[in-house]
Amino acid sequence: MNKVILLAVLCVLTACGAAPTRLVYSSGFSFANYDYVIIGRPDGQSASTSLYGMDVEFANLLSKYNMNVVGEKEYARMAHDDQKRTLIARMAISSNDDRIVSTVSFDDAVSGRTGSSVTGFTEGDMFDTEDREAAFKSVADTVSKALQRDKNLQITDGR
Repeated sequence: MNKVILLAVLCVLTACGAAPTRLVYSSGFSFANYDYVIIGRPDGQSASTSLYGMDVEFANLLSKYNMNVVGEKEYARMAHDDQKRTLIARMAISSNDDRIVSTVSFDDAVSGRTGSSVTGFTEGDMFDTEDREAAFKSVADTVSKALQRDKNLQITDGR
């Protein structure tokens, strides 16, 4: 019976076009403990696969939730107490013939420990702008909800 209910829920979500997204927290992690973020490449190298400008969009999104986006050089000059309140957000996007997988991993900048990761799965072509935007939106919506919950924020669009 539980399997039938689960299948029904999955069918409804698929029919509505909802993109499955998974948010995972490590034990004791909360975005409320962090005020700064560095947007990093997935492998830490500047020559990583292009993120199609989504890294800039993601930085703007995090700024909206009172996260100060800093660069690696700025981080190196920060006081140790501020460094302890810094996350490194590593973004990646990949695809196969008809599915886009977008991920963001939030790592503690001092310890390197992964605090949270978000993975979004959407159908589409990586080279199609609308499909890439849908993949980004699925992850961004999940991160937005987590930040609002953890930081106890209420964000409105002014309408």
